[in-house]
Formats: sequence, structure tokens, C-alpha cells
Amino acid sequence: MAHKRKGQLTKAVERGKHLRKFMKRFFWKQERSEEKKEIKRDMENHL
Repeated sequence: MAHKRKGQLTKAVERGKHLRKFMKRFFWKQERSEEKKEIKRDMENHL
């Protein structure tokens, strides 16, 4: 079951066992990207 944990910006998707490596890599890539976007927004709001 897909769910979003506290402190995570993106939602984990349900994945088949054969896709786990790929989907984990994809999930964390999205998470890093969202983190960068959030930091940029925070910096713009503080200026």
C-alpha cells in the first residue's frame, strides 16, 4: 500500500518486487528534487 510518511515530501508508490530497485531510486530522486524546490521557496519568502 502506498502512503506518505511524516517528514517526506513525496508519496511512495506501490511497486512490484521486480521494480523495487528502480522505484526506490525514482522515489528518492523525486524527494531530493522536492526538497530543493522547498528550500528555494523558503529562501524567496525570507527575502
